[in-house]
Amino acid sequence: MRSLIFLFLFTAGIAHANPDAKFPRSPQILDDGRVAFRYQSSSAEEVSVVSDAVPGGKAGLRKGDKNIWEYITPEAVAANVYSYSFRVDGNYVLDPHNRQFKKWRKTANQFVVPGKGEAANLWDATDVPHGSVEKIFYQSQSLQTQREAFVYLPPGYNQGDQSFPVLWLLHGSGDDASAWTQVGRANFIADNLIAQGRMTACVIVMPYGHGNLPGVDPYAIEDKDAWFRANSQAVQEDFTKDLMPLVQKRYRVSLDPKNRAVAGLSMGGGQALGYGLNHPEVFGWVLGFSSGTPGNEELAKEYFGEIDADAERQLVWIACGKDDFLLERNHFFRKWLTKKGIEHEWHLTEGSHSWPVWRDYLIQTLPRLFQED
Repeated sequence: MRSLIFLFLFTAGIAHANPDAKFPRSPQILDDGRVAFRYQSSSAEEVSVVSDAVPGGKAGLRKGDKNIWEYITPEAVAANVYSYSFRVDGNYVLDPHNRQFKKWRKTANQFVVPGKGEAANLWDATDVPHGSVEKIFYQSQSLQTQREAFVYLPPGYNQGDQSFPVLWLLHGSGDDASAWTQVGRANFIADNLIAQGRMTACVIVMPYGHGNLPGVDPYAIEDKDAWFRANSQAVQEDFTKDLMPLVQKRYRVSLDPKNRAVAGLSMGGGQALGYGLNHPEVFGWVLGFSSGTPGNEELAKEYFGEIDADAERQLVWIACGKDDFLLERNHFFRKWLTKKGIEHEWHLTEGSHSWPVWRDYLIQTLPRLFQED
């Protein structure tokens, strides 16, 4: 099977200013930590910015010189990865001067406020040895279409011939295969943890997690659970019959379940739990972050079938935030696992259904993987 591989460089900061001064710099992190959003228009009558970096989520811009509209946050913005877009006379508009994007059901601009000094975050691009991220394209015979995946190779991968443990890391509904690097910063998290000697160097494979009904919003469908089950079944066909064999042929990854893990967030968390719990001969480590799990006995049986409670597993790890809309489902699922006699860890944390929570879960779990008892 032929595949094309590209090396991608992932930028760590916000968009840089255009050297032509007639264009506004947007967004700009000021010296005091506040963030300036700017938009240029001579005809607009009202401009606002919608962002998780803005108090209340939305703020109006004021028109100034050179037809540049501006809003500056009232206080310094905490280190994080943020998204934003403009509303120009009621219309959804992206910032034309920022090349960084968050791709979801609706694309938004993205920028990063990095940590400073000793407070640098584990998801920052710091001065440590970096691995590489490859984007692979391949023909899925199962789905009869071209698919893509991102593969993180740890520092030193190309300097030897040893096999590495492998983590399959799955994204959520509406995202694509780039989500865990572009927004989740998984490659930088791994770089920093490896440099600190806190995790076992491993290959991380980030597949595309949508398999059917492209362009359809599952939340607009009456039977959402049926859609997600059909989607996961389609993706699993591709996952097991096309992508896994390709990765195992192309990269030096271990085939020992003690050196193979699967993890995911939201929809991808449900997929990871489904694949992992039903295939302990493949995955010894199974992790679910704010997972889209079945919420009742009937759905659990349909989705998971009969899970072997006596199978050898290294770790089943499940976590969800107190303000997450999937918390009730996760509570049901952990109780269901207990009733089935399946050993697992359950973590109730602060936070909602959001990337800061999932990045933190990845930081917590990567050091646990592939460790001897």
